[in-house]
Amino acid sequence: MTEKPDTRDIQRLALLEAILFAATKPLNMDELKKMSRFEDDKIKQLITLLRIRYQDPKHGIALSEMGGYRLIVKHEYLDRVSTLTKSDMSKGLLRVLSIIAYHEPVKQSDIVKIIGNRTYEYVKQLEQLGFIKFERKSKTKLLSTTPQFESYFSVNKEQLKKALAQVEAAQSQTQELHEEDAPTENHPQEQTRQNDSQK
Repeated sequence: MTEKPDTRDIQRLALLEAILFAATKPLNMDELKKMSRFEDDKIKQLITLLRIRYQDPKHGIALSEMGGYRLIVKHEYLDRVSTLTKSDMSKGLLRVLSIIAYHEPVKQSDIVKIIGNRTYEYVKQLEQLGFIKFERKSKTKLLSTTPQFESYFSVNKEQLKKALAQVEAAQSQTQELHEEDAPTENHPQEQTRQNDSQK
């Protein structure tokens, strides 16, 4: 005979599930303990129950354990719900992230040549978000992505690299088109020659 679930455990499981669902980044054991006020053993027990629950194909979400714990959309449903999710990251931030992801490890100085001085601000933000890490390389930083980068976007790194590479290519094409459409200014000496030829 199956033992009837304890009411308190059901409530604890529901609370932990709510925390993991609302999380915008993977949460480690210390963070879960602080938010739930449960002991480590109880959290591990509840995590096991959630893992089993979301392995069932009748659920569209899964328990991610990359870089911590978080509830995410299962890979097979990402395409269907992608229009419902919005990133709070700016285009500039995403562009720097795409460059790092596609070329990692990459020198910060090389990105500055492409993006400009705002690179330093973007890199700082990405470090704070936990998406990238760095090591010192001479006078610059050598940048690469972290497991949280992969976990946040809920896809594996190779898929994400392809998607970000497409974003980078599209932005580059748009920039080139704007440059082609922009009116060209004649150099002062060239303008003088044109004026002389018209006299």
